[in-house]
Amino acid sequence: MEMSDLEKIEDQHPELKFYMIDVPNLHYHGHIEGNEVYINENQPQLDWLKTALHECTHSDFDTGDLSDGTQFRTKVAESWAIRESRREYDAMFKNKKISKLIYVQP
Repeated sequence: MEMSDLEKIEDQHPELKFYMIDVPNLHYHGHIEGNEVYINENQPQLDWLKTALHECTHSDFDTGDLSDGTQFRTKVAESWAIRESRREYDAMFKNKKISKLIYVQP
């Protein structure tokens, strides 16, 4: 059975655990705490991929608490994560129809 696109991202980051959570807030996409990535299941499935890659970027390049969005350090880290996750998304899925996005919670 072919892996879903989200499973492909998870496979590239075996050090991380991914969880779908129910957050009824249109502005919340996900976050990372330690090695646990939380993705809002209420967002569109395409957003799951982008959020997963964004949080993986934080895992790969950032340290410390980035929860205060008013700090310059946090703004720099967020800008970097946005650009890097877009680049990674394009590298993984450019010119490819997104495969069926089925996620089974572990």
